[in-house]
Amino acid sequence: MAASSIKLLNTLEWAKRFIFQRNTAMGNFNEPAITSANLTIQTILGAPFSWGWNRAVTGFICTPGQQDYTIFNWKSTTSVALGTVLLDSNGNSQKCITAGSTGGSLPTWNPTTGQITIDGGVTWTNLGPVGLSGGSTNYNFGWMETVSVGTTNPNGGAFVWKEIETSLCLGVDSVRSRPHHISAQLYDAQGNITFRLLPAPDNPYPISISMQQKAPLFTSLQNTWSPIPDEYGHIYNWGMLALLYMYADDPRFQVANQKFVGNLLSAVQGLSQTQINIWLNNWQAVTGQQVTNFSAIQQGYQGRGST
Repeated sequence: MAASSIKLLNTLEWAKRFIFQRNTAMGNFNEPAITSANLTIQTILGAPFSWGWNRAVTGFICTPGQQDYTIFNWKSTTSVALGTVLLDSNGNSQKCITAGSTGGSLPTWNPTTGQITIDGGVTWTNLGPVGLSGGSTNYNFGWMETVSVGTTNPNGGAFVWKEIETSLCLGVDSVRSRPHHISAQLYDAQGNITFRLLPAPDNPYPISISMQQKAPLFTSLQNTWSPIPDEYGHIYNWGMLALLYMYADDPRFQVANQKFVGNLLSAVQGLSQTQINIWLNNWQAVTGQQVTNFSAIQQGYQGRGST
């Protein structure tokens, strides 16, 4: 994840010059500053916005007939259930064959397919490469961007990747075939996700999952805006100022909000018009205010070649 050197306190000091030096970090909980910051960072890092510096990649090797796969977000001295999988730092799918608690530090993974790695009280077996570079053993799962399944082309015998559809929830299915759908079916609040495939795989296909990571929560004015890089400071600064204006019922909210929305939409690429409209409606519901002069934002956005 990208690093940031700008603290929430820096943003609040900047905002003070516009709000007549009003204190926005009051009481033991520093409100409304903390809540405003969390709302801003969650908006920037939430769907549908996709950022290269906030992306994690993981995956696993399917087991024929099995629909559900729990990917362990590796942590030290943590219980691991039998059958849990993860992607190691070598890009191999590892499966837990002896349940227990992980060791005090990340193990040195055995890179050979079929061989085992001892991780504290856990034994992992190498199922083979998933075909990913830069895979992530640790991540903060937010939402799936794209998922692909690797398969052998029946016409030419060549290995190919095929993108599959992401769904919110899937049912059980006894049919076996190459998976066409995937959902993040269960989340245990510890970072471990159970993914469900539909239909159940008929072969040990590799699955590649590209995800956006969820926003970390501010708990202190000394927290930085990481993982948002410093060069995007103009976006969260205007977002914070807009919310502070809103709480104070200051009519300048419209100007700051316009700058936040315009800068955010101009920084991201690849959004469809439908995605933009849905997000704008949601943001309007949060703030209670309509984004004015949206046609100007839309023209500038489309002028960049985005759709």
